[in-house]
Amino acid sequence: MKISIIIPVYNAASTIRRAIASVDTKQNYEIICINDGSTDESRTVLEQLQKEYPNITLINQENKGAAASRNKGLAHMTGDVFMFLDADDEFLTSRIDFMADFYQKAEDVDIVLGQIAKGKHGEWQPIYTHQEIQKLEKVELAQCPDIMQSIGPGGKMFSAQFADLRFDEDVVFCEEHFFIITAYKKAKKIQLLPNIVYGYNEIEGSVTNQRAEQFESYMLDALKVRTRVMDLLSSKDERTYYSYRMDELIVSYLLQAYIEKNNVITKKLLDSVTTYINAMQKTDYSGKAMFRIIKVVEQGSKKWNKALYQQWRETLLSVGIGRPNYYRFKVEVLPKRAKSRGKMKLKYYLKR
Repeated sequence: MKISIIIPVYNAASTIRRAIASVDTKQNYEIICINDGSTDESRTVLEQLQKEYPNITLINQENKGAAASRNKGLAHMTGDVFMFLDADDEFLTSRIDFMADFYQKAEDVDIVLGQIAKGKHGEWQPIYTHQEIQKLEKVELAQCPDIMQSIGPGGKMFSAQFADLRFDEDVVFCEEHFFIITAYKKAKKIQLLPNIVYGYNEIEGSVTNQRAEQFESYMLDALKVRTRVMDLLSSKDERTYYSYRMDELIVSYLLQAYIEKNNVITKKLLDSVTTYINAMQKTDYSGKAMFRIIKVVEQGSKKWNKALYQQWRETLLSVGIGRPNYYRFKVEVLPKRAKSRGKMKLKYYLKR
């Protein structure tokens, strides 16, 4: 069996060697690196790595983003299966072959899904929200919508039958959702593994800062992706679970990052949230996700005034959620924030 490893590379000169060195497999394999217009020394490092690893194919292109880079890799792959690896992440030792064994011994398995862990203090820590899929079992999307917890490209081995799927190139945020869920939907069986196979390395605060800075465009992307995925999913259970995954675990934290940075309520913020809530109302959605978004906005923002609150109240009333008048809001809701606020992060409120 031949394995294709697809690695999008953008300004990863300091990490790409580690990523490639983590590809330890006894299977026949190829590594396809797409240098996405890097402005650092990535191209030089990749050219040197080509001399050391004969299995590397290097493709240079103008900067087009991670989605276009992965799509380029898919168009050039020649393997029986394929996997994705980000240039700052790594496979854990022997895990590629571990996944390949499960893929090869079951004819009905089209995707092998292992666990992803974040590197912290020298240890790999599993993603806590993935607990429901940390098991050894063959599943389908219809019976196990929980697999949408693992919605990124890492930690998965895909049959080459999915090589004609493409990532959404017209969005930057959540560009992988439609690809992954389409593959889940088409797969005969998905082999879940409880074992950590993929290490996710994140610079502290980098994702939060990026989300805060790109809030407006990310909200538009999230809405576009959400609409596509909701149209794809077949059942209410699937759509409700995706709402939990997208609206609660992604969009509410996008809002959190923006509010933590700016710490103020504005008409532009309310307009963006209103548009998103109205879109949620038109599909099956998680009530818990809706109320988390409301809680983030109300208890995380300051400088409310009567006009802004009236806009917010009307938004919620239009989707059947009652709110008190402005003066009761000031007395009953805002004090909860003031009493606990101090220097605590909004994350405190979300965990209660």
